[in-house]
Amino acid sequence: MSKRNGSGSGNIRHRSDGRWEGRYTVGFDPATGKQVQRSVYGKTQQEVRQRLTKVTAELDNGTYIAPTKDTVGQWLDMWLDTYVKHSVKPYTYDCYARNVKNYIKPALGGIRLSALSALHIQRFCNSLIERGLSPKTVKNIHGVLHRALERAVKLGMLRFDSADGVELPKVRRKPIRPLDGEAIRSFLQAIKGRDLERLYYTTLFSGCREGEVLGLTWDCVDFDHDQITINKQLQKTQKVGGDYTLAPTKNSRSRTVTLAPAVMAVLKEQQKWQDELKTLLGPEWSNEWNLVFTKDTGGHLVHPHGIQPLQEGRQ
Repeated sequence: MSKRNGSGSGNIRHRSDGRWEGRYTVGFDPATGKQVQRSVYGKTQQEVRQRLTKVTAELDNGTYIAPTKDTVGQWLDMWLDTYVKHSVKPYTYDCYARNVKNYIKPALGGIRLSALSALHIQRFCNSLIERGLSPKTVKNIHGVLHRALERAVKLGMLRFDSADGVELPKVRRKPIRPLDGEAIRSFLQAIKGRDLERLYYTTLFSGCREGEVLGLTWDCVDFDHDQITINKQLQKTQKVGGDYTLAPTKNSRSRTVTLAPAVMAVLKEQQKWQDELKTLLGPEWSNEWNLVFTKDTGGHLVHPHGIQPLQEGRQ
């Protein structure tokens, strides 16, 4: 049985499966010469009538968004490939993709994107905490989903981002406790004469992050003014077998660090060590990125697990 909607905006009928359906027109398809129609469904005629009235009001004021048939999982895959892969650092992309694959898609991937609610996402985040994930990790996972939904809103696929209303656990930063004088003396004594001594010494007194000191190049060392310029980092993609690359710093900003003469002297020792190896190895030496700290053959060092402190041997 079909019945005209009271507002004249569409038809309402009682389906054979027991549900009520309301059909409405969203526009005209010039390719087929036919009107484009959509449907809303409900358990009662009144429920459908209310939804139909809401939709037609949105059509009238220009705020209507056609419901997408994509699932959350399908949209996340498209978002990663189209909007993320070529706009962020490889390491960042791999982090996003890992969170999507390991956490978001297994829990929410099968839900239709247009049906995803704040309640779905809240329960998902709560479950991550119950699984023992740290508040920071949960915040990062939520952030990936948040960015994907924001893009869907900008594209007109969603009216609003349902991740906005989620309550996240508080992230408590651990206090930074710099080494005191005695600890510094003990550390220097421990690395003396050991493998990578000059690397650890430079890191300690420059304040560089691990990737920054591993990505330091000789053109960024200014012996005349006792300074180094930090403008990149050695970074490895998260995926298994991922490559190393020189990427911008964490905040994509360069900075200049003035070092003590003792640190500059250590860097001169490192330069002399490399020059000796270049002469000794000839064509077997390869330092394509002109790195300050390298393997014995000139290749880049690896991190985090590839750099073992206090190993015996040559630097």
